[in-house]
Amino acid sequence: MMVNMDPTLLTVGGAATQSASPGVDGRIVEGDKLLAACQDFEAIFWHQVLRQMRRSIPKSGLLDGGMGEDVFQDFLDEEYSRLLARQGDGSLAHMLYEQLKLAR
Repeated sequence: MMVNMDPTLLTVGGAATQSASPGVDGRIVEGDKLLAACQDFEAIFWHQVLRQMRRSIPKSGLLDGGMGEDVFQDFLDEEYSRLLARQGDGSLAHMLYEQLKLAR
């Protein structure tokens, strides 16, 4: 059984879920790949910052969750760093993208 469905209905919250737009031949446009790489770089930077900030807080030993909490906290910090890297035009990723785009 075939079902024909409008592709615009396959969105979350009314916005398309594609992160990069394909070109004419189906490949991702080079500028989109560069922006994604810059955002990944910024995410790594933020992850390191968050990790070091967490290490600077002394643990009392009273309410520590052990290794499970450490693993969960690292995953949570990684997700926070991805969100921070995709915040907007004033981010480090966009500034880096603009500089690298001009250098081509």
